[in-house]
Amino acid sequence: MFGLTQLGVEAFLAAMGIQFVSSLMGTAVASIAPEIARSLQANSTFAGLYIGFMYVGACISSLVGGNFIRRYGPAHITEFALAFAAAAVILCMAPLESIVIFSAFLLGLAKGPLMPAINTMLSRQVEKGRYNIIFSLKQCAGPVGMAASGLVIPFLTTHFGWRVGLSFVAVLCVLTALWSRWIKKDQDSSFQFKDEPISLTHLADSLKLVLDNPLLRRLSVLSIIYKGLQMSVLAYMVVFLTDMKFSLVFAGLALAVSNFGAIFGRIFWGALADKIHSSRVVLALCGILMGIFTVVLSFTQADWPKFVVLIFSFLLGINSLGWSGVFFAQIAAAAPQGKVAEATGGVDFFSFVGAIFVPMAFGFLGHHLGEFTTGFWIVSAVTMLCAAYLLLVKDIQPSS
Repeated sequence: MFGLTQLGVEAFLAAMGIQFVSSLMGTAVASIAPEIARSLQANSTFAGLYIGFMYVGACISSLVGGNFIRRYGPAHITEFALAFAAAAVILCMAPLESIVIFSAFLLGLAKGPLMPAINTMLSRQVEKGRYNIIFSLKQCAGPVGMAASGLVIPFLTTHFGWRVGLSFVAVLCVLTALWSRWIKKDQDSSFQFKDEPISLTHLADSLKLVLDNPLLRRLSVLSIIYKGLQMSVLAYMVVFLTDMKFSLVFAGLALAVSNFGAIFGRIFWGALADKIHSSRVVLALCGILMGIFTVVLSFTQADWPKFVVLIFSFLLGINSLGWSGVFFAQIAAAAPQGKVAEATGGVDFFSFVGAIFVPMAFGFLGHHLGEFTTGFWIVSAVTMLCAAYLLLVKDIQPSS
């Protein structure tokens, strides 16, 4: 499959499975945020606070994760992280908003090392010339997970309550942790560095690696803005549509359709980047289009035909959720030999900064203005300006 060895196929399938669960657990609460907020008597900023605290945890663990991955191996780390995630999801079922928000921080600690780990696992088995398409295919599992979150979790919540919906997520985390344990011997046997020191100095090492590399530095700035828009859409799409008097189930369906669009987008953009040999141009086009379709989403009205809302949700997903395969392929290509985990974790730190502060600001603005349209316009404008700049500058070769 795709010219991969048997170990490569195992790594590819494991990476897709872990990506699926990571995305599902990261968006599960957002997909039923109105119901949880109602149960906890929380206000409209709940979804943004939850997402923000989750990514605070992810920021911390993504920086130190690379060091642990080098010492214990990527499969070992994913096993532990997913088991920890299951515990965090169970804690999220508490009847107090403060405990639920704290559980988001713990879930973020579990989520942070997952992307560096699976990218490390996969990069060892793939030729650099095929990074864009292979990483884009791997990233397709992300929107599938988010689509499952938008379909299954609201359905379970509507029929059985939101805690049953979250129980489903916890079970998936446990099953995937067991899968990681099963492949650990094959994937980690030639990778562990038992003498690798564990210290806080590695926090600075990951950041220094990114800031000293021109391409990684550019990708870091890009990730703050693109991830900020992406997470604003994911965190508030359901809230926005329910405010427009659409049902929770339909809003979840729109979120799922958006994620199905991302599957098409990640394959299309990955293939295009390989064809034109310019990830920069592809990422710029994604940014311009995601800004345009986010503005279109902001004009949604309650009397719009539902199929029109779903069409625009699909088109939005192609771009706002479809860019990450090319993005992570560029990180892997730009990373020094043996440093994919550290490079991914370092760049992820900046993307998590966007995921923390942009949705929080978006929710704060929406709460005080009483509407989300202005927030959609602001994040769209900033994203399109960033994309226009990216379109005008020159390529930076990974070897720079």
